[in-house]
Amino acid sequence: MIKNLHFQYYHSNALLLINKKGQIRVLYTPFRVLCVSATGTIPMNSWVYVEEVWSDNRDQLQFVIHGHPVLYQHFYLPIRF
Repeated sequence: MIKNLHFQYYHSNALLLINKKGQIRVLYTPFRVLCVSATGTIPMNSWVYVEEVWSDNRDQLQFVIHGHPVLYQHFYLPIRF
């Protein structure tokens, strides 16, 4: 997880990212993330593609990977502004 970014749910095929300087970047699915803590069938240090972006009923960001929603905290998103 990148601590200098603010994630904002945009719609199921895009993720809006804002860094501390206020710069905005939109990522459209599919985009690639690195698993930093094993979850379900996804082993640690593996690269996977995010198929969709969801928000659950507690407004937590989730990535749909292999057809299953997973909390974003399990992944590192390599992005440059």
